[in-house]
Amino acid sequence: MDVPDDMTRITNGSPPNPNNWGKGYERNDNNDLTPSSRKSLRFEERFVKTHHGEEKIMQRWCPNLPTTSDLKQYIAVIICCLCIWATSWFVLGNLVVPGGCVFNISALVTLGYVVSHTVERYTTLNPVITQTLVGVLCKMFIPINILEDKKADLIDYHLRRVYPVIILTKGPLTWNWNYIRHNPVKVFSLATLPWIVECLSTAFFSFIYLDFPWYWGIHLGAILSSVSPAIVVPIVIALNTKGLGTKSKLALLVGNAGGLDTAFTEGMFGVINSAIFYESTPVLRIIKAFTAIFFGVALGVAWGVLADIFPDHDDTHAPAIRSLHLFAGGILFTYAGGYFGWGGISGVAIMVSAGAAATRWAQRGWALNNNPVSEIYTTLWVIFESMLFTLSGYFIEVSDVSAAEFGLMVACIFSALVFRLLTAFLVALANSLPVKESIFVAITWIPKAIVEACLVRVASDSLWKNDTTDKDRKIAIQHSNMIIIAIIITSTIGSILTRIMAPILLSSYPRVGPEAISTKPNIPSKEKRPSPCLDAFQYIDT
Repeated sequence: MDVPDDMTRITNGSPPNPNNWGKGYERNDNNDLTPSSRKSLRFEERFVKTHHGEEKIMQRWCPNLPTTSDLKQYIAVIICCLCIWATSWFVLGNLVVPGGCVFNISALVTLGYVVSHTVERYTTLNPVITQTLVGVLCKMFIPINILEDKKADLIDYHLRRVYPVIILTKGPLTWNWNYIRHNPVKVFSLATLPWIVECLSTAFFSFIYLDFPWYWGIHLGAILSSVSPAIVVPIVIALNTKGLGTKSKLALLVGNAGGLDTAFTEGMFGVINSAIFYESTPVLRIIKAFTAIFFGVALGVAWGVLADIFPDHDDTHAPAIRSLHLFAGGILFTYAGGYFGWGGISGVAIMVSAGAAATRWAQRGWALNNNPVSEIYTTLWVIFESMLFTLSGYFIEVSDVSAAEFGLMVACIFSALVFRLLTAFLVALANSLPVKESIFVAITWIPKAIVEACLVRVASDSLWKNDTTDKDRKIAIQHSNMIIIAIIITSTIGSILTRIMAPILLSSYPRVGPEAISTKPNIPSKEKRPSPCLDAFQYIDT
């Protein structure tokens, strides 16, 4: 007859087998024999080791497969989204069911996010390129036009007032102001001179190829002249960790000059857009154009200083309150500037306020290019990135573009881009960079993405209420099409060339680890945690 095991004996009230005493069992306070907790712990330890061992084997054979941690993150996000959707149904009703405008926009953005990050896992293609392509393909092959609904169009319109606030606040919070202060000529010349040359070149070639009036050409050039550091900076930082470009600190140069290029674009475009489309007398337009930037700087400094004074720096909730302070001010500047026709003020004020606040916070112990507020804005950008690029790609009008017109658009984009790259090369060369590194810097000045996506519909939204001709309406459509084409082509080419040409053009130097150059921020918390933000440049030799 089979002898029952000890667990059966304990369950039935019988004493355990004396032969097993001391083998996985222990006595409790009542002198009763119970299974040992050490035995359970050993079992759990064996299970964890086996589980992680199997996961490591799978990762070795298929390194791009999601880890258990990734899957848990995805499940958590899905649960949150389902809860938000279910709650919104009680509030918005049919707007969030399939066929409703909110549901359609959410489905499009979700598709763009999932596809782009899946492609990124198996390739080196930047997510913004894939997201834009998803928007283009959905516009081409989905029979319904999501943005024809007035409510959906209004949602997209107001979202495009939020994107610039997040982007323009996030940038200055992560700039390395010490590097900019010690290399002002190098940084500012690279940020402005290629921009000016490409803007004027775009106006010229759009007139030659597409018969754009000069003001439409300047308007388009002010948008297409912006470089997108978000495409190439992560690549350059990765190269820097391998010792490529560390001697000339190219990652710092590209990141900070690219950020200032974005700032310059926002300021100049706001002035140009208001000067062309805001209905007022020519004298008032000129006055606004020349004074907008100065007023923006003054307003930004005042708002940034206020963000430092309130709340107290040692306040536990200081990061959250300061983030809301900058965001609320940015939203106010954006809507107020557009209402009063001072479009150039808002972008400048947002960036200056973030830069002024970050500089003052650094004097109180927060790292200059890696503070808690910048981490909050990095998280916000992760949320809004897919919305921006997927919905921007949806604005392309393929039916209105012939093959010949498409060729002329591409020719216009690349003709102006050639002059831009030549200028960037000469500027880098004039700032004592070697020839090969100057060529590499010019290559990093190819991609266009963030500013272009934010302003993809601005031409149609800014048309005059009176005296708008059919030609103006057609140019506004061409305007949007050229922006989307430029995002897809230049971002792809720039990303690929940066990766391919870096080992050829850049010399290898011993890399400097973060422990040798980082300064510990005085963050009021018990645990010091490094920032996951790439823009912090924590691997750069400073």
